[in-house]
Amino acid sequence: MFKRFLAMLTLTSVSLAVGSLEGAPSTSAASARTVSRDDTTYRGTGSQVVRFPVITKPGLLKFRHDGRSNFIVHTINPLGKREGLLINTVGSYEGTVLYNSSYGLSGIAALEIKADGPWKAVFKPISKARCWCATTIQGEGDQVLRLTPTHGLSTVRATHAGDSNFIAFGHPRAGSYGDLLFNEIGSYKGKATLPTGTRLVTVKADGAWSLTRG
Repeated sequence: MFKRFLAMLTLTSVSLAVGSLEGAPSTSAASARTVSRDDTTYRGTGSQVVRFPVITKPGLLKFRHDGRSNFIVHTINPLGKREGLLINTVGSYEGTVLYNSSYGLSGIAALEIKADGPWKAVFKPISKARCWCATTIQGEGDQVLRLTPTHGLSTVRATHAGDSNFIAFGHPRAGSYGDLLFNEIGSYKGKATLPTGTRLVTVKADGAWSLTRG
């Protein structure tokens, strides 16, 4: 009787895991209050809720979606409330976004994913952000860039060749509120100041873009 009860309890615990997980941490690591999910990969198809131990530190999420309809990703806090909108697009998607981007948040305990096709989500540490090492950097779609902290009066010149939103924020550190650099729609060319101490820049775009420091 006891063995049967134990088997039912184990089956119930396994059924709580939604989505397919690669590189799962050990049982002892998973029981910690704050768990690093670096390089952990989740895969799934269609709309799902992916649950994991609470993460309070900021990090990166790299997503891919192969579908034709809405692809929307929200972070969910430990109380079950939506904490932030990471992605809201239509069709195929590939990009990297920043989560837990502001201090004072209670952390995230799940991802709510709305999709009509197969998707993949990979947790990455901030250190894996793309380096904005040269004066000019080019890219396409959503990306997170790291750079040597700016000093004094610095500027950034941007171009965007997409049809939808082009939004960029500068962050003095991971987990801090960002300074809005650009918020445009469609093709764009323009220039803005790059606040002193900026070391992370997040870009949301649907097309090719370039950023040039000056």
